[in-house]
Amino acid sequence: MPAHSSRSCRLVPASGEDNLSSGKNRAATLDGQTAAPAEARTSSQRARRENIIKAAISFLEEREYEKIQIREVAESADVALATVYRYFPSKELLYVHALCTWGETFESKVRGQNRNLNSDAARMRALLRRTVRAYGRYPHFYKLTMLLEVTTDAAAREVFQGYTARFERMLGELLVDTAERDREVIMILSTSLLGGLLRKWSAGSLSLRRVLEHIDDATAIVFG
Repeated sequence: MPAHSSRSCRLVPASGEDNLSSGKNRAATLDGQTAAPAEARTSSQRARRENIIKAAISFLEEREYEKIQIREVAESADVALATVYRYFPSKELLYVHALCTWGETFESKVRGQNRNLNSDAARMRALLRRTVRAYGRYPHFYKLTMLLEVTTDAAAREVFQGYTARFERMLGELLVDTAERDREVIMILSTSLLGGLLRKWSAGSLSLRRVLEHIDDATAIVFG
């Protein structure tokens, strides 16, 4: 999951203008007042918030972001529409948190699977290939990342920067045998390569198989 920043995924106050139903950048309001994210303090509140995120993820697994209605998410999570507004004042803010939650599962699997690999080249290759396969299985999640890269929703943008930063940290942790100066260069090259290949795949100009082949070739070139 391509990285660009250093902030963590977390709930932050929303700013800017958004509309929960359409995803357009307009203010999400209740009773004419701009809503700010509510903190889930109690166990029941946390459960409701988690159910909303789970429902959002399940819809994105099946259809594109633009075709998802927040009212459907509320109904699936068995909460009122106003409850979704309370925790996520914009559709983009809801879905960037859904992306973070989805990414946590991927991250835990990668960390476990990479323990048995004995070289930086093998670990980097495995991470990049697993990232491609994850997006290949759930292409709507990758399309969401492209939307979030250019979002004007400041709150969603900040959380997304945390999501992408996690990938950078994960990649850096895998390069244990690489000199620090070289590690930074390899991280930049790897994330740029991955982003470019995934964009071509998403646009239909490159097959998933060719993406994986390019990753293998690039890894071999970088590590000699």
